[in-house]
Amino acid sequence: MRTRECGAPRVVSQTMSPLEHMQDYIAAARRGDWETASARFADDVVLHIPGRSAFAGERRGRDHALAYIEDARARSRDHDVELTVEDMLASEERVALMVRERFATPDGPVEIRRCNVYRWRDGEIAEIWIYEADQYAVDALLA
Repeated sequence: MRTRECGAPRVVSQTMSPLEHMQDYIAAARRGDWETASARFADDVVLHIPGRSAFAGERRGRDHALAYIEDARARSRDHDVELTVEDMLASEERVALMVRERFATPDGPVEIRRCNVYRWRDGEIAEIWIYEADQYAVDALLA
């Protein structure tokens, strides 16, 4: 299977488990390689965003999901968000990440804890559900 990237296409192994795919995705994101990380999103990915902010709701399609991620990252000074994966649970189709994200804002750091559940299909992220530990803090950050 080939994934879409700028430049030469890259072959993604269909024999890898969702956990292995997730580890590759996290490694790319941590090194700031958003081109490689974003290539893991299926064209028809569905992102479920909780809350009452203007960002809440369902985003369908790769471009819409990636736009949400960029908008969220833009809330942090210099667009860097410190990400700590606290735990990971995996099945044959899904990987749940318990994460802590630290945003650098003009008013000081804002720490968000959440669980993101990724459904993988053919080596690509097909669906993401976000579950916030403190929805009020996230709504305030995204306001």
